[in-house]
Amino acid sequence: MTDQTTSACPIIDPLGTSSTAPVEPVPGLGDVGGAQVAVLDISKVRSDVFAGELARGLADDHGAQVRRGLAPGSQAMADDELRELGAACDGAVLALADCGTCSSWTLYDAIELHRHGCRAMLVTTTAQRPMVEAMVARLGLADLPLVEVAEPNRDQYADAITATARAATAAVAAALRG
Repeated sequence: MTDQTTSACPIIDPLGTSSTAPVEPVPGLGDVGGAQVAVLDISKVRSDVFAGELARGLADDHGAQVRRGLAPGSQAMADDELRELGAACDGAVLALADCGTCSSWTLYDAIELHRHGCRAMLVTTTAQRPMVEAMVARLGLADLPLVEVAEPNRDQYADAITATARAATAAVAAALRG
């Protein structure tokens, strides 16, 4: 008979804990008119249509000074990009987080923009919102401003995406205002 010993096996709480230090939310802009706002396309199918209409609406209807850019949904933005956006922009909109991977990376980028002094907000879908709400506290910012739309871009034609973005623009401006 051989003597078998085993090492202790840790039991992990499935609820998890926060994986990053808490981030102070950047206060609302108060007024979007004249504010420098980055509208970041997450570079998925037809997300350029959604981001383009948001950019148009924020500029034309709310007076924002809009800067377009990309926040790839498949990886985190580089820290120097986040730092530069934080220095140059008062606010940022990341859209449209409509699946697991892109929602995870995009909400991470939105939180990091707060860390760099930019009031960022995330546009997500009804289906993804529960996951996003579960993740934001773990990533350090439970109060990340969110706007929800019903459908992912991949399920819509360009005219429907434009209408969805147009309908969300007022809520996006309100989230930026605080």
